[in-house]
Amino acid sequence: MTELKCRLCGSLEKPTPLFAGIVKCKGCGLDYFPDNADTSKLYQRDYFHGAEYQSYSEEKEILQRNFRPRLADILRKHSSGKLLELGCAYGFFLDLAKKHFQVKGVDITVEGTENARKNFSVEAICADFATLPDEKNAYDVVCLWDTIEHLPEPFLYLKKAAGWLKPGGHLWLTTGDMGSKIAKARGEKWRQIHPPTHLYYFDRSSIEMALNNAGLKLEKFEHVGQYRSLKTMAYVMFVLRSPKLKWLYNLITLGGRFDLPIYLNTYDIMQVTAIKPS
Repeated sequence: MTELKCRLCGSLEKPTPLFAGIVKCKGCGLDYFPDNADTSKLYQRDYFHGAEYQSYSEEKEILQRNFRPRLADILRKHSSGKLLELGCAYGFFLDLAKKHFQVKGVDITVEGTENARKNFSVEAICADFATLPDEKNAYDVVCLWDTIEHLPEPFLYLKKAAGWLKPGGHLWLTTGDMGSKIAKARGEKWRQIHPPTHLYYFDRSSIEMALNNAGLKLEKFEHVGQYRSLKTMAYVMFVLRSPKLKWLYNLITLGGRFDLPIYLNTYDIMQVTAIKPS
């Protein structure tokens, strides 16, 4: 079933088709994938081990390289308190944040939340955040790292997350920037374009509108770089996307034995900081 009503601005005008099944709202310019997706089936073990990542559990070190500057950014505004991460996956960020905050994570992946609880001794709930009982004004910080684009109901999540924030609390998120130069130049071939795992494609205007609608105020918008695993990059390019070139993966990684962290900033990943007004 296809949903044509824009969930950001409510426009009922037929959206403009772009590519890969993605459409653009004529009212607010939001790009999104209108077909409903069963995310409860998408984000289980196969996604993290083979379908999207070669082995997510082996990515801990490199993912935590990316999380450390994000945590440092948070600590400049909040040195302690309660922190909620939506889309906590295997708990790698919570493992770092627990040194400073009382932390809780929420995700729909069974294996990921089990890993977070077992290996990092943090509270990680396997559930759809939208169904959880409200905790009004309970958290100083809410984070969605590379998560909002995966959500069938991102605006509902933002509104609920805003309700859980204390006045003066902050929300941080990262996601692809559909308005970036590389996204516009690459079009359908931009690496962030892969529905139905990525359902919403924001730019600065649409993410600010979404935050405002949730009762939050944009404080900072920036483009951030990320460390990527050479082995994972080669796996995606030469095993998942081009299976005939698997020999290149074996050559570059010495049959999967060689890896290297590579830092890239192509200015197409946004990091957004928003505040809940007092």
